[in-house]
Amino acid sequence: MATKLPMNVTPVGTAAWPWLNTPDTRYDADGVYQVKMIFNKKDIKGIQAIVDPLMNGGKHNPVKPELDDQDKPTGNFVVNFKLKAKAKTKSGDTFTQKPILLDTAGNRVLNQVGAGSKLKIAYQAVPFNQGAGGVTMRMQKVRIMDLVEYTKKDDVDWGKDEGSFVGTTAEASEDTEEDNEDF
Repeated sequence: MATKLPMNVTPVGTAAWPWLNTPDTRYDADGVYQVKMIFNKKDIKGIQAIVDPLMNGGKHNPVKPELDDQDKPTGNFVVNFKLKAKAKTKSGDTFTQKPILLDTAGNRVLNQVGAGSKLKIAYQAVPFNQGAGGVTMRMQKVRIMDLVEYTKKDDVDWGKDEGSFVGTTAEASEDTEEDNEDF
């Protein structure tokens, strides 16, 4: 019987590029829920203490120094947590899963988690031997301590504008192309 991996909880960190409400399907058609969390030097020590013994010579360490635009360390650390949206059991059965999002009172929430949110992650550190080996951080639950709600780029309050430009709409553009065929 397989040993159950212990559940760990991070200190509060800052979310970068969160995919917690819908899975990211750019590189995996089945989808992956993921978030890069930024921690300071003091807070990363507890996470590193869990990861280091599991590395066993592997090359893929989930804890990496955060780099600025000039590729210089900022003093903070980035940890990637993820959870496959569709997984397969050893018997070959597939099932779907997603991280449980909770508020500070422990209630499930549906809010769109955006970059800059302050989160705590409940995770399992899972060693693996494929490729060059290493550790992956399997996210199970997310406690939202301070929410920065994600908004689509189209959701902009432009305010009152003084300009007078009105562009050609897609419908008008199609009519113009038909008119040009007569010439």
